[in-house]
Amino acid sequence: MLKIAHGHLLLLNSARCYMKNRKEIDGLRAVAVLPVILYHAGFSWFSGGYVGVDVFFVISGYLITSILISEISDKTFSIARFYERRARRILPALAFVSTCTFFLAWIWMLPSQFKDFSQSLVALILFSSNILFWKESNYFSPAAEEKPMLHTWSLAVEEQFYIFFPIILLLLWRFGRNPAFYTIMIISLVSLLLSEYGWRKHPDANFYLLPSRAWELGAGAICAFALQGREVRKGGLLSSVGFALILYAVVFYDETVPFPSLYTLVPVVGTALIILFGEATTPIARLLSRPLLVGIGLISFSAYLWHQPLLAFARIRSLTAAPSWTLMGFLSLASIVLAYFTWKYIETPFRKGGVKIAIRRKSVFVFSGVASFMLAGLGVHGHVSNGADYRFSPSITELLSEGKNINPRRSECHVGESGSVPECTYGGEELGAIVIGDSHAAALIRAVERAMNDSDKHVLDWTMNSCATISGIKSHDGGGTCGEFVEYAVKKSRELSSDVPLIIINRLSSVLLGPNEPYRAHEVDKPSIYLEEPHNGRSELFFKEISHGFIETACEFSKSRDVFILRPIPELKVNVPEHMAFTSLLNDVTERVRITRDEYNARNDLAWRIQDEAAEKCGVEILDPTPYLCANGSCWGDVSGRPVYYDDDHLSEHGGDVLLPLLSEVFN
Repeated sequence: MLKIAHGHLLLLNSARCYMKNRKEIDGLRAVAVLPVILYHAGFSWFSGGYVGVDVFFVISGYLITSILISEISDKTFSIARFYERRARRILPALAFVSTCTFFLAWIWMLPSQFKDFSQSLVALILFSSNILFWKESNYFSPAAEEKPMLHTWSLAVEEQFYIFFPIILLLLWRFGRNPAFYTIMIISLVSLLLSEYGWRKHPDANFYLLPSRAWELGAGAICAFALQGREVRKGGLLSSVGFALILYAVVFYDETVPFPSLYTLVPVVGTALIILFGEATTPIARLLSRPLLVGIGLISFSAYLWHQPLLAFARIRSLTAAPSWTLMGFLSLASIVLAYFTWKYIETPFRKGGVKIAIRRKSVFVFSGVASFMLAGLGVHGHVSNGADYRFSPSITELLSEGKNINPRRSECHVGESGSVPECTYGGEELGAIVIGDSHAAALIRAVERAMNDSDKHVLDWTMNSCATISGIKSHDGGGTCGEFVEYAVKKSRELSSDVPLIIINRLSSVLLGPNEPYRAHEVDKPSIYLEEPHNGRSELFFKEISHGFIETACEFSKSRDVFILRPIPELKVNVPEHMAFTSLLNDVTERVRITRDEYNARNDLAWRIQDEAAEKCGVEILDPTPYLCANGSCWGDVSGRPVYYDDDHLSEHGGDVLLPLLSEVFN
């Protein structure tokens, strides 16, 4: 799974002017970047490889603070020169790899993916990738694996830090070295405490954003103060302990460990111990100074830039099957090879040698501006052109169009648990039917209107996202909003005409068993909903509680009107329009999406039994969509070559039309 991002240390060449060349630091960068790459490639032996980012943050804070302290002490510090060095170090390789990634995305990404990618290009230029990905996705979700620029979140964290840190340090230095040192210690401590609070309350923001990450860079800065004007201390035992701490985190941590948090002290303290006590003659320093590790460390920035796009595109092209270990291993190696050539022919010439001689500071900033403008322009174009959908043939465009064939009033009438539900109506003046449920209900409500086939009557929309039709249901995320709404609906139903039927449509199997999309696997083990007390797992008590709540709610509705319950819609795990379009793009043959009927039965057995019990107890009627969506032992994502889903489990408007004969039974 794609997990962490970062693997770059922005080691400035001018650091050589202020400190002895420490080969062990270059080797330490290799020890950090290799686990990051292999972790992203999915190798389980490196389940904590994401801690490489924390190692890099500490090293970066140490090296750059060492430079700043030396220049400020000598009164030679220049903010323009500082940003010039960073531009020389970062932009050439970043612009080159981003441009190459753009062309691969142009060839292989569908419009929705390309639009997201384009937004990430703009965010990259604005040093706000971490903010974009915080809003978009959980970093440890499988969906994040297919984002080629996800790794740039950490570049944004560093750049945000270094926008402010030199100025803050310069101002603090006016009060003396010690006040500056203690202030940085206090700020770092506050940031650490914030990260410990943040993983409990806002884990995604805690992971991506600078306030909860600053302490790691601050730890490196503290090391720089400690070693100012001093030789590295010889501490063979302490540096070995530091190395062991890093390896422990790499091997034994995984995505369940809160990050960043106090747990992050393990790799951070480990890195600090090597920096402070890894004198050249210690065993760990000698190990880290070996030519192979030093060489990989020198190209680690480019290796980090390359590895995520390569791995992401491998996953995109693999469609429903995970890429082979052989392929992911090869691409991991390829990222190192590409990094070498990028370092040799892109990075190095801009930092030293002929190119650098020819480029003055003003030209560096002009180049930076032009490169940024071009990448941002490509990103804006990809966004405003709806993912450059004009790239594809009419047949592929037609397949993709079904992904947009949804209820045009969905955003108006179907809201999340955090908001109140507007009572939207579809049709004429007189109430003709009620639809209650979650997003599966919202997907079919216009089909119910068409099935009613009476222009004088309307369908009342009682739908809320991820809201099971269970009175009093609560969730960890939305509190009791859903349950309160269902209670309101039960009460309101008693006041409405009893001649009006009510249709309950829920993704009930997802409520019971958890979602079956691979990118939501982290939601399966622990249910997010409950009636009395939260559940630690999907136990028999949980199933009994949810079953009873669903049946009682359906029966309560049935006291005032006819109630119909729709059997579960087949959940196909992959986006149907995109899968069909992508296979057509790659293979010139459109591959249909399906699950076997046995798979459908196994997943929905409990839901069927609950619905049958409701029918037996209080006479609700069952509507079965499977004869219309399943045939020849499989449930299909299309009918006659046209998708009937707009994603993996929601029927499109066309899918609703396929069910019109079934829905019409409500009104006969």
